[in-house]
Amino acid sequence: MTRTCTLATTCTLTGVGLHSGADVRVDLSPAPAGSGRVFVRDGVAIPALAEYVTDTRRCTTLGRDGVTVRTVEHLLAALLLAGVDDATITVHGPELPALDGAALQWRAAIDAAGIQAQGREYVVLTLPAPAWVPDGDSEFFLWPADTCAVYAAIDVPDTVERRRMVGGAVDDPAVAAQLLRARTWGLESEVRALQAAGLARGASLDTAVVLTPDGYLNPRVWPDEPAWHKALDLVGDLALVGARIAGGVLAVRGGHRAHVALAARLRREMGCTIQE
Repeated sequence: MTRTCTLATTCTLTGVGLHSGADVRVDLSPAPAGSGRVFVRDGVAIPALAEYVTDTRRCTTLGRDGVTVRTVEHLLAALLLAGVDDATITVHGPELPALDGAALQWRAAIDAAGIQAQGREYVVLTLPAPAWVPDGDSEFFLWPADTCAVYAAIDVPDTVERRRMVGGAVDDPAVAAQLLRARTWGLESEVRALQAAGLARGASLDTAVVLTPDGYLNPRVWPDEPAWHKALDLVGDLALVGARIAGGVLAVRGGHRAHVALAARLRREMGCTIQE
């Protein structure tokens, strides 16, 4: 029987919020078995579950009782990839820090804190049959599998990122390495508009890949880095299911809104079974 896991000790990370540009501190702490991954801000506990999502514009935002925490997807992906089911995440600021623009620094902090098995079997959500799920411009294909596999297909018009697909089993170290290191990305033509809208104030060419009509404004850390980052976002948003997933998920032209809608559907509507 495989047990749930939490952190062995508390660790703290600080940095600048990707969108707000604010200085932020985050404490990752152990949590009791079965409590799940829970954000705490200003004394309000916000479970990392799909029904607590309040906004999906450019990032995933969780909220409860008027208190919100933005840009949770990269940390949630790191926790899921590390096998951490239960954690208390105390946030001092409006959003999580950008760090490296991906999830590698989150994973390094988790590994340094250590992972502790607990006395409860983890919950598995099993995808029982192939399914196609359309959602506006996005679409998903789901299929049964013994492990969790994610794939992302992107097609960004007027850029070199046309018809790219990446992914694989998340317990494959080579796949996890590419997911963890793939930074957020955007279009050169969007940068000023984002900043005028109060977004991307903490972004830099170190933490984000910028696509131009002819290529990239800055070097990539992986080939197909934008597609891998889309897969990373998918992993983080699927963590909002609140269970480990046995099955494959391909997201075509995905985004936070559609990812979260799928997570909510898996929790609520589809013929998936959640086993204790």
